Amino acid sequence: MAGSRLSPRAEPEPGAFSVVSATSGRLGIDGREALFVLSVFSLSRLLVFGAMVLSPLVVPPVQRSGTWNLDDPILRPLLRWDAGWYLTIAKHGYSYDGHPGRQQNIAFFPLYPLTCRLCHVITGVSVPLCGALLSNGAFLVALATLYVLVAGEVGSGTARLTLVLLAFFPGSLFFSTMYTESFYLLFSAQAFLAFQKERFILGGCWAGLASATRLPGILLLIPLLSRALPRLKDRPVRGRLALAAMLASSGLAGFMIYQAIAFGDPLAYLRVQQAWGRSVGPLFGGVIDDLASNSHPFQFKPLNDIGAAFTLVFIALTYVLFRHLPWSYGAYTLLIMVMQLATGGTHSMTRYLSVLFPGFVALAVIAHKWKWIPWLVIPAFALKLGVFSIRFAQWY
Repeated sequence: MAGSRLSPRAEPEPGAFSVVSATSGRLGIDGREALFVLSVFSLSRLLVFGAMVLSPLVVPPVQRSGTWNLDDPILRPLLRWDAGWYLTIAKHGYSYDGHPGRQQNIAFFPLYPLTCRLCHVITGVSVPLCGALLSNGAFLVALATLYVLVAGEVGSGTARLTLVLLAFFPGSLFFSTMYTESFYLLFSAQAFLAFQKERFILGGCWAGLASATRLPGILLLIPLLSRALPRLKDRPVRGRLALAAMLASSGLAGFMIYQAIAFGDPLAYLRVQQAWGRSVGPLFGGVIDDLASNSHPFQFKPLNDIGAAFTLVFIALTYVLFRHLPWSYGAYTLLIMVMQLATGGTHSMTRYLSVLFPGFVALAVIAHKWKWIPWLVIPAFALKLGVFSIRFAQWY
């Protein structure tokens, strides 16, 4: 399985499957594969949306002073928690009063909310609806991209399992909400795919978009270096690599330049993280604390346990990555987890892990060998995805 490559694909029929067919044609997957991608997307989103619709019948809504709600009853369950910050950026731009101990929207990266704003300006559709449409559309294209990427590394069977595991993972509910997860998954998968094909400048552009979406996007320099280092003796490649590295850093650099000009502090986005209880600390201290206590006021103990458990599983899965895929997959996964564990423990780790697609590739490699694993893991994931969606919709 490891290292196998796909044979050339037949071109899909014109007009098949709308968005997914257009994407699949560019990526080089046939109609049957496109239908599989669309089916995984549709079934997983049906579970999320269905659970949210039924949520008022299952759990009572949480009433807290200061919580915000949309007027639109259809979109309301989708836009909770941090979606409010992205809404303020999309509607009113950034604000920062210089007090890093106070929660402010400067903590959130700009590309996703500004794209929602652009969608609203061009189409006249409301910003919340733009956010929901963009998130779900990006997730669909990300799944198609991942299929091609993973199939090119470890085969089509493992690629199919990867998509199912990721789409039904409990944290995947955020791919349908006004959060950055879908954009980041799409950009990081496209960057890996471009680097896989040694299209370094294109990959640098995708990595730059990722670094304008979330801070870990800067770590996409790892797959860039992994693919380019063996070619450094070639002078034209060195030039392309340098340009790609600058492009990959451009999203983060641009955000910092904006903060320096607008607020006089290029690191405001980092300083304000302390308002959410994030600071650099012992690497695994957060895992131990979350397993031992319910330290976060808005979470209940089982969620902390699940986040910590998934974190430990993903750390173990990096062994599989280093054995079966290029080293950049394992290094990228480990460094992102180190970044999160060193600053915030395992709080929200289930959400952060949802975009770490190499971990799902590793799990799929194992599941492809031991056939009983998908029958156990996928239903468990789907059950938790439904539970998380119900609770999220009612402010838990």
